[in-house]
Amino acid sequence: MQDTSQSPASQSPSQALSHTPTDTPAVSSTGVTTGTPARTSTGTPTSAFSKGAKARHRWSREVSTVEFHVDAFESKATVLWRKRNEMVIRRGAVMRRDVPLNKDGSIGFSARFSQAIRAEHSGEYEDYVTTADIVLKSVNEVGLFLYFGGTNGWLVLHDDQGRTIHDWTVVG
Repeated sequence: MQDTSQSPASQSPSQALSHTPTDTPAVSSTGVTTGTPARTSTGTPTSAFSKGAKARHRWSREVSTVEFHVDAFESKATVLWRKRNEMVIRRGAVMRRDVPLNKDGSIGFSARFSQAIRAEHSGEYEDYVTTADIVLKSVNEVGLFLYFGGTNGWLVLHDDQGRTIHDWTVVG
C-alpha cells in the first residue's frame, strides 16, 4: 500500500506554507534562520520579516528651506533644520515656563536634561522668550528646550500647510 499523503519535499510552496507550524523559525531566502515570525494580535503569522518600529529621518537641502512651527505645550516657535546636525530656533520663540513633574512630585530625567540645555543657552533668552537664534543638534533637543519634551517632536513640528517634519524627512 502506498502512502497518499504528500511529503514536505513534494508539496507546492503554497501548500508547504499553509501547513507550517506557527512556532517554526522564519528562514530568509539565503537559508538563514531569523527567529520566530512576526505575529498579529491574534497570533497568526504576518510575514517572515517585519518592519522595524522606529522611523529613520534624513536631512535634505529641500527641507533646509522649510520653516517649521511649534504651537504646543505652552510654547510657540519657528524652527529651521539648517544642516544635518543643526536645528535653529528663531529669535522670539516662547518657551514653556513650568517644569512637568512625575507623579511623585519629582523632576524627571527629560526635565533635568531640558534644564541643562536651557542653562547652556541662559544668555539667549529672557522671561522665557528667546532673544537670539538658538542652534541645537536635533529635533529632540528642540522639543526638550522649548517644552521639556515628553512627546514625539517629529510630529509636533509642522510647516505652514500642516505637514510634519516627519512627513518631510522619513526614509523608507
